[in-house]
Amino acid sequence: MELLVQTADELSLPDDPEFRSAFMAYLEWGTRIAVINSNTDSVSEDPNVPMPVWGWGVPGGPYQG
Repeated sequence: MELLVQTADELSLPDDPEFRSAFMAYLEWGTRIAVINSNTDSVSEDPNVPMPVWGWGVPGGPYQG
């Protein structure tokens, strides 16, 4: 997460609170999905369930970097 945020800064992505809040929500969402999908010991999800889709939605508050 820290490297992704650092990269966002280096690439001059917008630093306004609304954008950063949505961007952080996306990174956190993607990280949770990756952790769930990397569990190879047990599969609890039906293999026919479609991949979740993330949307910009409502921001979760200002970025507190």
